[in-house]
Amino acid sequence: MAFTEPPDPGHARTLAELIGQLRLLKAWAGGPSYTQIAERVNRLWTAAGRPPGERTARTTVADCFKTGRARPNTDLLLAVVEVLHPDAAYVARWQDVLRVVRGRAEAATLVQARLGLPEALPDFTGRRAELARLCAVLGAAEGGRVAAIAGMAGVGKTGLAVHTGHELLRTGRCENALFVNLRGFHPDPGRPPVDPAAVLDSFLRLLGVPGHAVPADLAAKQRLYQERSAGRRLLVVLDDAADEDQVRPLLPDERGGPVLVTSRRALGGLTGAVSVPLDVLSPDDALAYLRRTVGAERIDRAPGVARRITAELGGLPLALSLAALRMTAPAHRSWLLADHLERLEQRRAHLRLDNAVDASISLSYDQLAEPERRALRLLALHPGPDLDAHGMAALTGTGLAEATRTADRLVAASLVRRGGAGRFELHDLIRAFGMARAQDEDAPAGRKAALTRLLDYYAFAAATAMDQYAPRTRAYRPRVPDPGLPVPPLADREAATAWLDAERANLVGAGVHGVPTGHAGLLSRLLFRYLQTGGYISEALVLHTSATESADPLARGHALVSVAATHSQVGRYEVATRFAAQALDCFRGAGDRSGECRALGTLGAIASWNADFARSAEFERAALALARELGDRAGERTALTNLGYVYGRLGRYTEALGFHTGALAIDQQTGDLCDTGRTLLNIGDTHLRSGSHAEAYGHFHRAVAIAEQAGDRDLHLEALLCLADASLELGRTGHARATYECAVAIAADLGSLHAAARAHAGLARALTASGEAEQARSHWLVARAHHRELGLPESAEIAEALGCPVAAGG
Repeated sequence: MAFTEPPDPGHARTLAELIGQLRLLKAWAGGPSYTQIAERVNRLWTAAGRPPGERTARTTVADCFKTGRARPNTDLLLAVVEVLHPDAAYVARWQDVLRVVRGRAEAATLVQARLGLPEALPDFTGRRAELARLCAVLGAAEGGRVAAIAGMAGVGKTGLAVHTGHELLRTGRCENALFVNLRGFHPDPGRPPVDPAAVLDSFLRLLGVPGHAVPADLAAKQRLYQERSAGRRLLVVLDDAADEDQVRPLLPDERGGPVLVTSRRALGGLTGAVSVPLDVLSPDDALAYLRRTVGAERIDRAPGVARRITAELGGLPLALSLAALRMTAPAHRSWLLADHLERLEQRRAHLRLDNAVDASISLSYDQLAEPERRALRLLALHPGPDLDAHGMAALTGTGLAEATRTADRLVAASLVRRGGAGRFELHDLIRAFGMARAQDEDAPAGRKAALTRLLDYYAFAAATAMDQYAPRTRAYRPRVPDPGLPVPPLADREAATAWLDAERANLVGAGVHGVPTGHAGLLSRLLFRYLQTGGYISEALVLHTSATESADPLARGHALVSVAATHSQVGRYEVATRFAAQALDCFRGAGDRSGECRALGTLGAIASWNADFARSAEFERAALALARELGDRAGERTALTNLGYVYGRLGRYTEALGFHTGALAIDQQTGDLCDTGRTLLNIGDTHLRSGSHAEAYGHFHRAVAIAEQAGDRDLHLEALLCLADASLELGRTGHARATYECAVAIAADLGSLHAAARAHAGLARALTASGEAEQARSHWLVARAHHRELGLPESAEIAEALGCPVAAGG
């Protein structure tokens, strides 16, 4: 339909009708986007001399077109009208109508309490634990009980409160209820939280007090309210409270009935109140909600898709209810669940939330002070799943104490969830909301500066942690300047490991995000040893592969080596060799001989793991010569160790022992106990292979003692297995059995299936040697189960012990 004349605002009698006219004006003007309108308004205001700080944003403009707002932004709305139809008389007409409509809206701001409860939600689902707790607290015999439900906007606080109230009335634990919406987080600044005095006025009238008998001052109203509610089983529901100060005057004394409060804030200052935090629905409850609202048959036809829909909506009841409405709407009844899922994914990809969800989150956001708003916007840009107070301080550029207070305020506002161990996280919907607001409200330079601070913090903290985690390889890691930001205490290996474990996802995310700034290459080099020894294959590949995109050729070369080493860990030797060869070319092209040494050593290690020992020895000899030329003692030690392993596998035991002895000398010079222990294991293994079982036993025994002294449980487990093997070879069956049993326990504790398989197989051999065949069989079965779980072929030894044929090629 084409409009020849712009719509007449005089047809509107309410604000909703006026917004309808504004939408018609937008269509009449050719349907420009909210972004285009915002740009036009900003040009208009700039020409009028407005400062840059008063520029508007797309989301703010979009708010002008939403209904349900009692007090619109008059200045902006009139500017929107002017850019859509720049006629002075027409704009003046809008101004007159708007003044009348706003007067009507303001007249509707009086509080309206009610005697009785709103209707319970027909599709109320889940919340069994919270409902049971609320009924137990509020249904107790003593008076003065208060329970406070806290949670983010849209999480279902009111629904739970109403459902609880109906349950208390149904069971006779309460005889009636007072209900009021305190409007603590109304979306319109023109509708502030309700004055407690106005609420008491309404309550007293509902309790039978004539208007002329209602006192004028707050204290007198409160006293009369407590008298009128004394001795009555009257439930008071205070919905959407702004804070404790708004609630306190509305509490009956100990003679009164129970009180149930809901708020987006955690009302920790409400003395004696039982807090009931409300999170999003569990996956099962969210699915049950869709089955109840959309239809069990429809959901059960594609339960996997339905679960993905609930996950996409984050289990947020408000979002789920909106989705259910769409899925059951006549226009969408023919849609498959997959169609709805695709729509949700597309909207999330473009950072678009449904209007009602966006509005519900805005309710809490708009109540924050600007420092907390800014923190939320920056949190939404954080490249990881959560962060602690130190990460918050880096992101916001504040001190640790201030960052902690800011985080606590966001938690109290139910916009941020407090995770375990002092960590904070954002719901996905709130993250999308915050990202959109950050794009609209923060300058690109400010966002970039915040993320750079965060990446600098992660790099420096990671370097500090790695110096404790792997001190021997410190020389291989780049030095990171102190950015002057708060860093957690990382004084020993235990603290460093705990921090690395907690921040692993964030560090990888920071690396992926930090390719253009060089942080990807930096974090890749810093975290290589941690990710490798921890077996974090997927995280390592993500981080190192991102770093291969670095502009710096040295960073790219080191990342290629790390990718190669990671692939080799899982037996992808051909792929690993290709990446290591690329790294070698990269280092040689850049003239970096230290990097060349690392690439040569990695190529040698990959070849040895692939049983190509002759080629491995060639690479390792080249790496050894280069390391000695550079005076690189750590590189020399690595090459000697690798050569000792290769020569041992070639049966050249005397030469192998010479290489390992050279590595041991370096270990003793550096004083690294763990490296010393591992070199002793290598020497012992060479002796064991050559048939010198007693010499092997002695070296393994020394390695066990060193592992215990160093507190390295992985080394201790490996040393015990080797010692048990040597004991069995020496005929010390009882000692071997006891040592294998100890290894079984440690392997189970560490969750190492490889070591557990070795330990159970060894224990089976020891039991067989002792003539305990039946017990031995049970351990062979466990060893076989571990092999299968690891995806390894069944060994001939296990097959023979269990009387099973080995498949060809096995």
